Amino acid sequence: MEEKNKIIELYIEEKIKELESKSMYVPNENKEKLLMAFMNRNEDINAIKTRIDTIFNNSVAAYKENLEAIKVADVTDTKNLEKIGFTYDDVVKVYEKVNKMNKTTAKLYLRGGLVPYLLLGEPSNRKHNNLDLICNKKDTAMIREVFRKNNLYDPKRDSLTYTINNIDYGFQVIVDGIKVNIAVYEEKENGITEYIFDCHNRIGIIKNINVKLSEYIVPYVSSDNKKYMSVSLELIVADKLMLNRDKDKLDIEKIKECNGISEDKIKKIPLPIVKKIKLVGDNLEFTSTMPRIKLEVPKKQDSKGFINIGTILLLLAVIACIILGNR
Repeated sequence: MEEKNKIIELYIEEKIKELESKSMYVPNENKEKLLMAFMNRNEDINAIKTRIDTIFNNSVAAYKENLEAIKVADVTDTKNLEKIGFTYDDVVKVYEKVNKMNKTTAKLYLRGGLVPYLLLGEPSNRKHNNLDLICNKKDTAMIREVFRKNNLYDPKRDSLTYTINNIDYGFQVIVDGIKVNIAVYEEKENGITEYIFDCHNRIGIIKNINVKLSEYIVPYVSSDNKKYMSVSLELIVADKLMLNRDKDKLDIEKIKECNGISEDKIKKIPLPIVKKIKLVGDNLEFTSTMPRIKLEVPKKQDSKGFINIGTILLLLAVIACIILGNR
């Protein structure tokens, strides 16, 4: 039996390695349940292997079906968003709502195309697809907890669900129908590194920016005397120069109005070094939510080859009777 158990254990481990080679991961606790279900069985070894194969095949099929459903939902959301979008006032309300939610010491800073309009105190007169914010890497756990407590956190929109290199690219939440993207920054010896999660395409974006922290996060006062902490306007311009969409060109013109950045200065703004990484895996050691591989492990009491508790008690009773009868 010991040799048979070893064969079963090696077979299950090989099946799990096969999944891992395809960027699908099985939690250790799920593996242990599977091992316990098939150890010490009296069935033929080939019959046991067939049952294990069936469990894996069914689980992978269910996994792929659920993953496809998520992708279809995301595509539908994106297409609808492109058609509709949100007004400047809608996005500002969500920003204010998020600020009120956050009662921790962790700070969320503005970034993106909303900033110049907030500072000028005038509507953008264009649709916005989302609200972009950023926080210090040290504060990401607290920020996630803020959204968890408000029932807004969704692991399917978190980079940690998909990354297999333990890099935190941030996450996305939906607040009043608007996508709020939370990026992450880290101060290093050679400047600032930004980590951004492209939730729709499952891409992690790394930006290396050669600036000091004091040049990166900057305090601003708007025309209506409101205080904001934001990624610097110069760095917002740098991002928009790389994207170069029509709306980015309009936003750059508004940024010029904010602090008088000249065309010459804009041309001299250093662009960040950008690296994109496809997050193809599902880091199921981080989260047990969908999408995941869930192995449907058979229950011992329904399986042949096990001695159940009733049988054990009966044997003990028989032994006791024999002992008492011999006295």
